[in-house]
Amino acid sequence: MKTRIFISTLVVVLLSSSLLIAGHADDFRIDSKQVENEFAELTRLEQTIVDYGYLSLSEMQQNEFVSAEFSALVPMNSPASGEAALGIPGFWWGCIFGPVGLLVVYVVTDNDQSQVKSALTGCIIGTVVSVGFYLIYALTLTAATI
Repeated sequence: MKTRIFISTLVVVLLSSSLLIAGHADDFRIDSKQVENEFAELTRLEQTIVDYGYLSLSEMQQNEFVSAEFSALVPMNSPASGEAALGIPGFWWGCIFGPVGLLVVYVVTDNDQSQVKSALTGCIIGTVVSVGFYLIYALTLTAATI
């Protein structure tokens, strides 16, 4: 009887989590024209740096050479870019990996307060959901033995 309850609980958990599995292979296709268009501005900036012999963006800004479009470029994964840690939002880091995910978000985002707070919220919610599943499982086992 315990085995049957365990298997049915496992099937319910697996079926409910199947919605999270990626099913579209189109996500991994690369459109080379779109990639070239995305890097066109960076190519122009690189060519400008080579032509004028600038060493850094701050040097270009001091000489007032950088236009608004170039100064708007922000390096990836910097806190100012608003990017999530390794492309995964902080909530999911905390929800899935718990305290380890919270630490990863803290280190990778260089203490971006909004991402760390989101990871902490995910950690708390993930813990509550896990405890809830364990309680339901324990209650079904005790109900089956009575």
